Amino acid sequence: MPVFTYKVKNSEGEIFTGETKVESREVLLDLFNKHGYKPIEIIEKTFVRDVSQLSIFKKKVKTADLAQFCRQFSIMLEAGISLAGALDVLRVQTVNQTLKECLDDMYNNIQKGIALSSIMRSFPDIFPPILLSMVEAGEVSGQLDRVFTKMAEHFENEHKQKQKLKGAMTYPIIVLAVAIFVVGVLVLKVIPTFGEALSGMNVELPSLTKMLLGISNFFTSYWYLVLIGLFLLIIGINMMTKTEKGKKVLDNLALKFPIVSDVVRAIMTARLSRVLSTLLSSGVLLLESLQITKRVIHNSILTERMERSIESVRKGRTLTQSILEMQYFPPLLISMLKTGEEAGNLDQTLLKAAEFYEDQAEEKLQRLMTFLEPVVIIVLGGIVAFILFSVLYPMLSVYQNINSY
Repeated sequence: MPVFTYKVKNSEGEIFTGETKVESREVLLDLFNKHGYKPIEIIEKTFVRDVSQLSIFKKKVKTADLAQFCRQFSIMLEAGISLAGALDVLRVQTVNQTLKECLDDMYNNIQKGIALSSIMRSFPDIFPPILLSMVEAGEVSGQLDRVFTKMAEHFENEHKQKQKLKGAMTYPIIVLAVAIFVVGVLVLKVIPTFGEALSGMNVELPSLTKMLLGISNFFTSYWYLVLIGLFLLIIGINMMTKTEKGKKVLDNLALKFPIVSDVVRAIMTARLSRVLSTLLSSGVLLLESLQITKRVIHNSILTERMERSIESVRKGRTLTQSILEMQYFPPLLISMLKTGEEAGNLDQTLLKAAEFYEDQAEEKLQRLMTFLEPVVIIVLGGIVAFILFSVLYPMLSVYQNINSY
């Protein structure tokens, strides 16, 4: 007997969702008509549909989606539209299916009188901690429209930073991909042809040529082992990032690796400054703001240091002293924090610091990409030169021997 999921509306306009097992869609429609329900959506569950609901197949809610959600929500709230009305419009307009399903549930629950922040907290995989705390603070202060405006700006800025990072890395990745393809063609196609030609000439091959032919023969004969090895390496790194110990190793490497660490430091400083500024300006208490910031920094080493800083603030020390004890953030940020605390405008000072370090992060990232581009070209050019020399040198020797006769 087939299983159907459904969404129906009663005579008072309330929407209900559910799941039932009946003989056919027609039988289900008759049942709705008998009880006075108007069907909105009826979907027959199948194996394919069930599999598509697994988290690995569901479309993720990205930063751009959150930015658009917050911006549209803030506009409607400023226009005087109720929470239920705003959610009703948003769930129709939203393209991302995962967010759409979430908004459907939010709309149904808001009509039952449940607080918006409580509803949103039931979707931790969609709404980040900073948004949840900001919404809660907005409900207490009665300024939800302002809160969603600030969060829209926050997510828009975060999206821009991510786009800049992707844009900066595009060219080196393309160069690397093309170079690997060229080297692959040489190793798998060109070198074996030259190897066959040289083997028929009965000449003593140089050590470099022998080594190159050996590498080429290995890749040609055992290409499937190479692919399996690469696949296992990717899985291993992915699993490593999900373990606490492995994540610490990678995060520590990011903080200490030359050149890269400068970019990471600027990004982390900008993120700390912006998140703290956004939270404090919306009335979130300092300790809670630090707790949220700790969760959005996304670096296990700094998270541990943040925990010690939070404990330090809890004992009565100033934010400046606590951040200084972390021994990570640059002296300029420490000076700005001290000035902001003394002047009583810490949120505004942190906002200026965020803008400054975001520019610094972009500049350092461009410098890193400018450095990487010639390095990639030189390294791969050296590999190609080695291949060509290993192939052409014995050919030149054969040609000289022929001329000597």
